Amino acid sequence: MIQRLLVLAVALTASILHAQDKAALKHISSVFNTVEENYKYWPHHSITGENLEGGYAFEHHVWKSEDEPPLYRVESLSFDDHRQAKKQFLFKGNELLFVLDRSEMTPMQEKAATSVVEKRLYFAESSLIRYLEKNGKFPEGKPTDTTAIKNKETPVEEVLGAGELYGDLDREAQAIMAKIQQISSDDAPSAPAAASGSASSGDGWRLIRGSQSRNGQYALAWGMQGKSVPEGDSDESGALSANDPEAEGLTNYVIDLSNGAILGKTNGMHASDKPDSGHYTHEVAWSSASNYLVQICSGKWATFSASFYEISPVDGALSEPIDLLEMAKKAAFSNLKGGDLLKKFDKDDFTTTLHDVKIAQRGSKTVVIVEVAGQIPKSEEEGSYFNLTLTFQLMPDENGGQSQLQCTGTESHYD
Repeated sequence: MIQRLLVLAVALTASILHAQDKAALKHISSVFNTVEENYKYWPHHSITGENLEGGYAFEHHVWKSEDEPPLYRVESLSFDDHRQAKKQFLFKGNELLFVLDRSEMTPMQEKAATSVVEKRLYFAESSLIRYLEKNGKFPEGKPTDTTAIKNKETPVEEVLGAGELYGDLDREAQAIMAKIQQISSDDAPSAPAAASGSASSGDGWRLIRGSQSRNGQYALAWGMQGKSVPEGDSDESGALSANDPEAEGLTNYVIDLSNGAILGKTNGMHASDKPDSGHYTHEVAWSSASNYLVQICSGKWATFSASFYEISPVDGALSEPIDLLEMAKKAAFSNLKGGDLLKKFDKDDFTTTLHDVKIAQRGSKTVVIVEVAGQIPKSEEEGSYFNLTLTFQLMPDENGGQSQLQCTGTESHYD
């Protein structure tokens, strides 16, 4: 009798713990979805290190919501000539909820396959409650997309060092946040004057706020051809926005802030000092050396221009644009070809938005990483959207011409 009661007690305890873990996983999924849908609108700080010993480079990013308690998205990227790694940490307040740990390794041998390992770790009350892992190998030059590979779940009690994982990963993420907070505070007094207050202006142009290069020398600007000052309305901060954001003659420029000179025109069509004006948004990413940039201009439903440029180290001239938007669309729909999404919908029904672009150094290689989202406007059909991360590598021209971008990686994201 006593033995039967003990068995029932153990079974009941296991059932309760299972129910608690199930509720915790549902909570984590809800928080994850909230973060992924909104983090791009939160304050964002980052630090980078490039061309370090052995070709090593890294990027650390932190996004923080204004909720109480705040939500955090912490990202750590590291690269060298043969390996790249990414960790994403999700926090609610001081509680670590989720970690994505992805690594890619390419051996030094010629035509060697790239090995990819992805781990997903779920935590509740400072303990690991779920562990998923997937492994894949990809031929040289092929996208390292693991979407089609199924996750393998390992029972928590079989995970090596499960008891120490929460503490180790929590300390790693907290160190990143502390370092970024320290550097952001140290850099604040020396930020370029044009980054705050009223927008700077010159002959025929007005600065787009927040568009300065990392060294503060360059920025993006807007103006109307033939007018020294464009017509528009000013808000309480002094920011000017055009009366007609699609007016003829609207032009965007790259400016050298040291002398106010216009280096060249871009394909962008942003018409405000503010990066967000009505349904129109402006995003720019710079390389750490401020010699490469990507400008993205979007409307309510889609991106209408996204281009990559180089500033010549010889004469400061702006290169011809590389159309990143068309390249991203081509790569995205090539990745989706044959899948369920394009069996159900036509690709022409989708609008495409690019966002959260980064220019990074992976060893000796320059790469552009961009998030790509597709949706069918006003559609209420389930699954009528997609989210991808695309990686493009800057490839030198064999004949000495302008370098080009080549898609080298595609990663799909699903809720």
